[in-house]
Amino acid sequence: MDTLTTQERSRRMALAAVTAAAMLAGTGLAGCGSVQKADLDREVDRLCAIDGGVHIYEVVRLPKSDFGPDGTVFPQYRHLPSNNGRFSSAYVVRRADKVLVRGNPAMQRINTLIVRVSDDKVLGEVVIYRRSGGDMPGPAAASRHSCPEDGPALDLEGQIFKPQEK
Repeated sequence: MDTLTTQERSRRMALAAVTAAAMLAGTGLAGCGSVQKADLDREVDRLCAIDGGVHIYEVVRLPKSDFGPDGTVFPQYRHLPSNNGRFSSAYVVRRADKVLVRGNPAMQRINTLIVRVSDDKVLGEVVIYRRSGGDMPGPAAASRHSCPEDGPALDLEGQIFKPQEK
């Protein structure tokens, strides 16, 4: 028993066609996102090879009293913010981050510097390139690709501040 009119049948078929076209377009756009994501991942790796990682310009020798039992520098100032007293009043951390690509996916250059206050000299810096996003919409957190990867090799303060030798 077919109670649909020809006009109603035509509307439903048109709606089904529009829905199918939207799903195909969405799949195509998602594919473009993965291409953009892969392109940005390659760009992250390329830029990282140029200037990524830790760069030490001067090693500062400090008395052993400025190190904790676990080797952390200036444990007495740990509770202070890194850009205002974390390394005593003599050194500060500065950030010089840049967004290189806005949107989804996005790419940024994360730059952290340790600077001696007395002469404003950069003692060392770490440069990280990171892509975030570019995934299919959903409840999962956005994926990321960064270079260099986080780890002990990125311990900027541990490479700048060293105990005085006897």
